Formats: sequence, C-alpha cells, structure tokens
Amino acid sequence: MAKQDAPKKNNQAAEERQVPEEASPPASQGNLLGKLKLAAFVMGLVAAEGIAAYFLLPGSSSAGTMDPEELANATEPQAAVQAKAVDVPETKMDPTANLGVPGTGDEVEVDLGNFSVTSFQPTTQTTLRIDFHLWGTVGTKQSEEFLDQWGKNMNRLRDQILVIVRSAELTDLTDAGLGLIKRKILEKTNHALGKPYLRTVVFSEFSFIEQ
Repeated sequence: MAKQDAPKKNNQAAEERQVPEEASPPASQGNLLGKLKLAAFVMGLVAAEGIAAYFLLPGSSSAGTMDPEELANATEPQAAVQAKAVDVPETKMDPTANLGVPGTGDEVEVDLGNFSVTSFQPTTQTTLRIDFHLWGTVGTKQSEEFLDQWGKNMNRLRDQILVIVRSAELTDLTDAGLGLIKRKILEKTNHALGKPYLRTVVFSEFSFIEQ
C-alpha cells in the first residue's frame, strides 16, 4: 500500500505545480498591456494640453465666431488711417494753375541747372541732341524752403526732367512755348516735393540738333 500511495502523491504535487503556472498570464501579454496603458495616458495628456491652449490663447475662441459685420467695422478704421496718410492736400492742387499768368511781384527766379539730353525719335529714325538751361519761379517766402528741398532731392528731380524731355515727341519740342513739357515738369517736380513750390518754369538757351 505504501508503494501505491507514493505515485499518487507525486502526481498530486505535479498537478499543484501546473495550476499556478496555467493561471498566471504570459509575461509578453503583461508588457503589451502596460504599453497600451502608457500610450493611452500620453494621448490623453496631449489632448488635454491642446484643449487648454485653445481656450487660453487670446482671441482664439472669439475669432472664429466673430460676425462678418464686426470684422468689417474692425478693419474700417485702419483703412481710413491709410487713406489719410496717402491723401496729401498739396498733391491735389493743380501745379499748372499759374502757368502763363503774369508775376505778382512776390516771386523770385531759381536756377534749376543746365541739361543735355539725347533723344531718339522712332517716327523719323533720327537722334536729337537737346540742350537747355532751366529756371523756375517760386514765392519769395518759399524760396529758401524750395532751395533746401531741391538740394536734398536734386538728383532725383533732374532725372525726372531728363526723362520728360527725352520722351517728348518732335511736335512737343517744336512748340513755340514748349507748353506740354513745361506742364509735365511742373507736375512731376511739385508732386515729388509734396508741395506746389514751382509756379512756372522757363527754358533759356533751348536748342536741339538732329543727328
């Protein structure tokens, strides 16, 4: 009887050892479960930070729900400011208003310099050499201010005058009073200076030679 009981006891012990091993989950399943929990935690943390940033940023919650009329009203003052910045009263005045009008005695002549221009005439396929001395008249009280502004912008203003004469048609150059060229010089100069300093311009020693 003792010999028969020994195998039974051995089998019973083996079964008891197998039960805990079968009941405990595999190690790989436990690691996978832990990784899933960690990933879910990180995703939840990122989502919470995104929601908090959306509500904390200034204007983030109201910008998307602003009424179109409110947006138009908000941009209107800025547009008005820009319009005022561009709207210079002096540039609206006609720079040729005093062209051909006799002097009133309160103006002086200012020397605008000598010019030499080469102009190609496409209609006649010729080149003209144009030489002239340009003068202008300004108000007596504005003469010093004009000369100061002319000195600061002389190169740019002379370049504009050269472009005007160089692009003039032959009919404009043969005009006895050079009226169109004078008007363009007055307009460009006064507009560039931002004030109607020049009242008239006068050509002296004007000549052009066809080459």
